[in-house]
Amino acid sequence: MSKIVQFSTIGALMAGHFRGECCLEDINHPRAFGVGCSAELNGELTIAEGQFWEATAGTALHNLDQQSKVPFIQLTEFIPQRAVDVENISQLNAEQLLEQQIDKQNVFVAVCIEATFEEMIIRRPQPDNGKQRGITEVAGAQQVDTHHNIQGRLIGFWTPELFGRVSVPGFHFHFLNYASDISGHVLEYRASRAQLSFEEKPTIEITNPTSQSYKELIIDVAKLDRLISQVEK
Repeated sequence: MSKIVQFSTIGALMAGHFRGECCLEDINHPRAFGVGCSAELNGELTIAEGQFWEATAGTALHNLDQQSKVPFIQLTEFIPQRAVDVENISQLNAEQLLEQQIDKQNVFVAVCIEATFEEMIIRRPQPDNGKQRGITEVAGAQQVDTHHNIQGRLIGFWTPELFGRVSVPGFHFHFLNYASDISGHVLEYRASRAQLSFEEKPTIEITNPTSQSYKELIIDVAKLDRLISQVEK
């Protein structure tokens, strides 16, 4: 799969469309790699080797059933076109390090960073417990955890600013440790040594939800950029 396959958009998610409509069974393949979230924003999804890991506050990391339906997902088959060893990588300089390898300004790039991370800060949403929530309420109640000297990988994508309402602009990373018992949305990280691998993706295929609730969704475009920056960065 040379393309990115995506269901819904980050804009629709930020506008409150949390309903699970995309069945994982319909999009999965053995080398699936990517990020997403589960229905009602109850968990962060990290996809690796065709496994869908759901990270929710207060719950052990687990695989979602293939019959589960999700509101947003972005995945691909990851076959690195290059892998390089880098030093002293963090959220502050990862863009610069990637730019040394590829002209990424206007292209989508699948990215993986593997290391023993001296520091890894991740977050996980609280379960909704049947309560209807807005995006700011979900973001404000997430559990943030800091891990030290943890082995694992960052899984995600680089999205050009031009597509910032389709996907998270810049880097969007989730973390999965090698033991597959710790995961979440990445806030900060640093590693003295790491392997940076990447693959340029010339095509992104987006499928929108078909429910009536999505068709009637009111998206305030003027607020979207602020919300995306506030919630995803």
